[in-house]
Amino acid sequence: MSNDLALTERNALLGARATRSYHVYARAVDEGDLDALRALATDDVRITRGDHPTEDGVEAFLDVYRAHVAMEIPLCKHVVTNVLAEQQGEDVVTHAYFTATMFEAERTRVLTGVYDDVYREVDGELRLAHKKIRVECAQELPAAAASFTHVGK
Repeated sequence: MSNDLALTERNALLGARATRSYHVYARAVDEGDLDALRALATDDVRITRGDHPTEDGVEAFLDVYRAHVAMEIPLCKHVVTNVLAEQQGEDVVTHAYFTATMFEAERTRVLTGVYDDVYREVDGELRLAHKKIRVECAQELPAAAASFTHVGK
């Protein structure tokens, strides 16, 4: 196998692994699963949100999601797309788009932005070493309907 093909295969596998990590992350946030979020992070995880100062440590990381859970949003759905991943030394540097839709009683909020995260391999799994969240657009819409009628029989 040529070196180019081997590199392409390694990059494809790395992208698939990063995409899986993002999907596990999104589901954990949507379900308020702090244990799953903790399992996704390294012990020395860092978190940066927009222009806020970077915070260090697992508790600072989890505090972001504790605050999200405390908002008691009836339904929240994250969609993560366009995942790129690149090995840089021991780190896996990723870039992805996200949309977070929060269905609340009085309104629907849609946040769109990017994740520029750093993962590290720990026991064969990608773990978040630095979570970087940048919201690029926030949109507020009317409350969504809580029911749906399927078409057909």
